[in-house]
Amino acid sequence: MQPGTPTAVGDLDTPTIQFTVRQAITRLRYCYERGLVSDPDLSGIVVVKFVIALDGAVTRATATGVDAEVASCVANVILGLEFPKPTGGDVEVTYPFAFEPAQ
Repeated sequence: MQPGTPTAVGDLDTPTIQFTVRQAITRLRYCYERGLVSDPDLSGIVVVKFVIALDGAVTRATATGVDAEVASCVANVILGLEFPKPTGGDVEVTYPFAFEPAQ
């Protein structure tokens, strides 16, 4: 599993977003590993769109791609993250993740 580069609209910088998401990398990888149980060849991109509120909480997260269960699991992990408090309003983030079986 490889996180891509997020894009963000709002006042929270990309490195801060990446740092916070990487703290959950084990949980994100687990989502994919669960998907591999039912489909050993499962691979592709999951794109997560989420909103970080003024208090740093994620108020909405949706994910698409690869597999519905994997995408839902990834969205739920992101929904549980706490980010530093942005200034100036909510931050809208689009974050891609590439999933492929280990060689």
